Amino acid sequence: MSSASETPVSRKRRLQRERVERHRQRRFDGGRLDLGIIDQTCFHCGARFWLCEKDRNSSLSSPRFAMCCAGGKVRLPPVLDPPPYLLDLYTSSCSEAISFRKNIRAYNGILACTSFGANIDESFQGQGVSNFKIHGQIYHRVGSLMPDEGQKPVFAQLYIYDTDHENSNRLRVMRDLNAEILQNLQNVLDTYNPYIQNFRQVRDLLQDHADSAEISMRIFCDRSNDARRYNAPAASDVAAIMVGDGYEVEPSNRDIVLNLRDGTLQRISELHPSYDPLQYVLLFPNGDDGWHLDIPLADNTRINAQRDTVTPMQFYSYRLQIRPGNCLQRAGCLYQQYVVDQYSKIEQHRLNYLRFNQSSLRLDLYKGIADAIHADDRDADDRDAGNIGQNIGRQIILPSTFIGGPRQMYQLYQDAMAIVSHFGKPDLFVTFTCNP
Repeated sequence: MSSASETPVSRKRRLQRERVERHRQRRFDGGRLDLGIIDQTCFHCGARFWLCEKDRNSSLSSPRFAMCCAGGKVRLPPVLDPPPYLLDLYTSSCSEAISFRKNIRAYNGILACTSFGANIDESFQGQGVSNFKIHGQIYHRVGSLMPDEGQKPVFAQLYIYDTDHENSNRLRVMRDLNAEILQNLQNVLDTYNPYIQNFRQVRDLLQDHADSAEISMRIFCDRSNDARRYNAPAASDVAAIMVGDGYEVEPSNRDIVLNLRDGTLQRISELHPSYDPLQYVLLFPNGDDGWHLDIPLADNTRINAQRDTVTPMQFYSYRLQIRPGNCLQRAGCLYQQYVVDQYSKIEQHRLNYLRFNQSSLRLDLYKGIADAIHADDRDADDRDAGNIGQNIGRQIILPSTFIGGPRQMYQLYQDAMAIVSHFGKPDLFVTFTCNP
C-alpha cells in the first residue's frame, strides 16, 4: 500500500506492528551490553575508569579523563588507610564482618560525635537493593561537652560522661548491635582518631579538675598552615582544650567552640573541615579533613581567571573515584548516606553562591522583579489593608544554569518545542522508570 492511499487508521496499525516487531527483535537478538573491564587509569590521579567514560575530546588510543581531577587541576592527599581491624570488617566475608556491614549506619551513628539531621524517606527500605533517600536539607549539630542535669549523654558526650559504662550506654540506645564489635570499634577510635582523643582529654581534665566548671574545646577551622598533608592529624592539630573561661584565645569566625554545659545545640557549618570526620568516624577513622575553603588548585592553576581554590564538586568528585586502597565504596549504606550528604552540601554551596552574587550575575535584570516593583505587586490582603508594595521583599533569582531550577526546566521545554516545530510531532512518548 502506498503512503498516499494509506488511511490514518491503517497507518496507525502499521506503525504499531512495526514497533512490536522491533521490540521482539531487540528482546531476543539484542544480547547483553558489556562495558568490559575497568582497566583505564587517569594519568594524573590514578582513578580507574571504563574506556567509555573517557573525555569525548580524547581518542581511544590515548584516552583522558576529566571527571576525577579536572585534568590534573585537583590534587588531594589520599584518604588514609583504615586501621587493620576496621579494614578487616570492610573486606572480610566472615559472619562478624557481614553483620557489621549490614548495620554500619547504626554503628557509625552511635559512635559519631555529631548528630545527623535530615528528613529521611524510608518508604523503600527493605525493598530491593539498599538505598538512602532524603527530602530537603541536611545539617550536622553538636551539643555541649557534658549533658545537663537529668539528661542522658548522646553522641560526643558519651566519650566524656560515665566512660566506665560507655559501651552499655551506647547499647541502651541501639540494642541490636554486637557488643564485642562496638567495643573493638571504640578501642580503634581511641587509638587513631584525633577528635576522640581530644574528648578523652576533656574526660581526664574533668577527673583532675573536679571543682572546675570552666572547660571548653575549640575545634580549629584554619588549615592553611598545615604542611603535613599526607600524615594523620594529631589531636593538637584539630582542636585545643582549655581550662578557664577560654576568652584569652581569640577564635576565628568558623571555629567550633564547645563549652562544658550550656544546654544548646549548634549547627556545624558545611565550610568547616571537621564537618565530615566528626560525623563519619568509621569512614574517616584517622580524622581526614573534608572540604573547606582553603584547598588550592594544583600548581596555582586559576580557572576562569577568578578562582584558584577547589570547589566542593571538584573535591568530592575526586574523593569518590575508584582507586586502589580506597575503602569508601565498601561501606555500603554508610557510603550511600555520605554521598547524599555531600550532594546536599554541593547544592547548598551553589545556592549560596547565587544568593550572594545576585548583583554580579546581573540577575536583577530578569523580567519579573522590575515588573513587580513598577506594577506595585501585592496580594489581596495587602491591597485591602493598604500595605502598598510591602510584600515584594528581596527575591533570589535562580538562573537557567542552575540544574532543576524553574528557568532551566522552562529552557528544556522551549528546546523540546523547537525540536517538534522543526521535525514534526513525535510518534512515541517514551518514559523511563527506576525500581530502587
